[in-house]
Amino acid sequence: MWRDWNRGKDQIQISRSVWHAIEGTPKTEQSVRLLAVSAELRDVLLPLWKKQNSPLDGYILAGPRRNKPVILDNLAKRTIRARLEEVNRKEKSNLAWPGWYSLRRFHGTAVRAKSNLETTSRALGNSRGVADRHYVRPSEVLPDVRKAVNDAVSGLTDVQRACN
Repeated sequence: MWRDWNRGKDQIQISRSVWHAIEGTPKTEQSVRLLAVSAELRDVLLPLWKKQNSPLDGYILAGPRRNKPVILDNLAKRTIRARLEEVNRKEKSNLAWPGWYSLRRFHGTAVRAKSNLETTSRALGNSRGVADRHYVRPSEVLPDVRKAVNDAVSGLTDVQRACN
């Protein structure tokens, strides 16, 4: 939620999970934490925050009814997959949305390539063993996922339009 983002410290407080329109607690105590906001994430959040008239509260990815979160599966169908279809037509490629789990693996692998396993596990909110076993993948197996994720993320800048 917007109230959880400390723009001065570039951190977001993770204290809830949301799947579809159901809000609950994170799966583990370790998942409740402060998460650093990278420059890339800030470049997505800040324009979205300004477009929403700089709210102090409410969901960052708000659904059509502002007091409810966007359903990420629907967002993927309307925005991300549509963006990939557009890229496929222009580039005559055959990219498919790899899913949220693949995006998490991609993120874990990207963080691991630039740092250590401890940093990666903290970024994912997992133990080192879980992060290493389930999320970090050799970069040579991810070129198609990397291309799909990069193309899809470029479509996420239009996320507010899809949410309205």
